[in-house]
Amino acid sequence: MEIRAAQSSDVQAVMQLAAGLGPRAGPFVRSHLDRHHVLVAELDGEVVGMLAYRTDWFQCTFVTLVSVREDYRKRGVARALYRAVEDMSPSPRLFSSTEETNAVSIQMHTALGFQSSGHIDNLPQGYRELFFYKRLRS
Repeated sequence: MEIRAAQSSDVQAVMQLAAGLGPRAGPFVRSHLDRHHVLVAELDGEVVGMLAYRTDWFQCTFVTLVSVREDYRKRGVARALYRAVEDMSPSPRLFSSTEETNAVSIQMHTALGFQSSGHIDNLPQGYRELFFYKRLRS
């Protein structure tokens, strides 16, 4: 599996991965693509996962969106994407979040060494958003 920056030829695959995350995901991902803040996981010539991030969130790196094709889940794709963003992060602080109803994502964050870092209530989707933190280096 190769983890790399998204290229223009990846836009359709990235947008398909984002489409499963709701109607507002497309414009959100497009803004990350425009800033070159999307990583893709490619296997056998196909994009099987994507991770969008930003590096200007309170001077920290923040993973804003992760999506893995359903037939490639639980194969280490998300883990590889997170490791790649950890390696390229200009900040020693990495944050990520998920909805409180996403047990798989919560378990993944714990397995990757993230710690709970708070939550936000009263968001439009109706669920609490849980934040996670990982110290990358001193």
